Amino acid sequence: MNSTSATPAVAVITRTKNRPLMLARALDSVSRQTFRDALWVIVNDGGEPATVELIAEQGRQRGLPTAVHHHRQSLGMEAASNVGIRASDSEFIVIHDDDDSWEPAFLDASVGFLREFPRYAGVVTQSTKVEEEVLPEVIRILARSPFNPDLLSIYLHEMAQENTFPPISFLYRRSVIETIGLYAEELPVLGDWDFNLRFLEHCDIGVIPKPLANYHHRRNLTDAQSHYGNSLYAGQNRHIEYDAIVRNRLLRRDLALGKLGLGWLVATGRQHLALRRLDNTVQRLVRLASRFGLDRLLRRF
Repeated sequence: MNSTSATPAVAVITRTKNRPLMLARALDSVSRQTFRDALWVIVNDGGEPATVELIAEQGRQRGLPTAVHHHRQSLGMEAASNVGIRASDSEFIVIHDDDDSWEPAFLDASVGFLREFPRYAGVVTQSTKVEEEVLPEVIRILARSPFNPDLLSIYLHEMAQENTFPPISFLYRRSVIETIGLYAEELPVLGDWDFNLRFLEHCDIGVIPKPLANYHHRRNLTDAQSHYGNSLYAGQNRHIEYDAIVRNRLLRRDLALGKLGLGWLVATGRQHLALRRLDNTVQRLVRLASRFGLDRLLRRF
């Protein structure tokens, strides 16, 4: 492990495994921040170490304090996050996955917000969805579009339906960990959603209505074994599986305690989500039917 002695304001935790193209881009993202009081903590979760060390050294040469932690075998995404958190000391924490990126003002705006508004324990910015493909030597951007342009407030009841923001857009106070605990290491996916639910159970999250975070998507990589796949797409079946596991676990906790709590919220949220998706499907059918003059017939049914 390599590290610096000064205590930074922000610990930027990056989990990676054999994705040098993305880790190099993450270096650009972190090193180009206008806010400079940050430590970049790279957790190499079972990948080849030499390239990670090379990129970390490039970060130091750019004036970015960088620490590296290598695992011989993969511990999983949330365990990697926890390693980075435990190994650092800072006022604020943010998870910067190796495949996502920031606009240069992200840290400046987010840290400034939390220092100006102490009633909030965390803050998110709006995000841009970036569609891309991975080529042998380069990552090619295909399209950019707003991901959550209507995000102006963070509500616990909406989070109980589904995650409303990606990890790349979320900076929070380290002190919250003392209340809610670390990331759930037994969850191979949806660990960020589980963390956000527990976070909102106790604290509020503010919003900066500017798209300062970039949420990268690679739909063409659906093989779960691909190093460059998104967990969102490469692990779709696991998302479905663990959506039920997280909701059931929280509901069982409520049942055991004999009270209405977070478990009731996520169970109700699932129902609202299903109804919302059904309504969207009906609206699409109505629009399609109207193109062929069948809208009156469809409304009869």
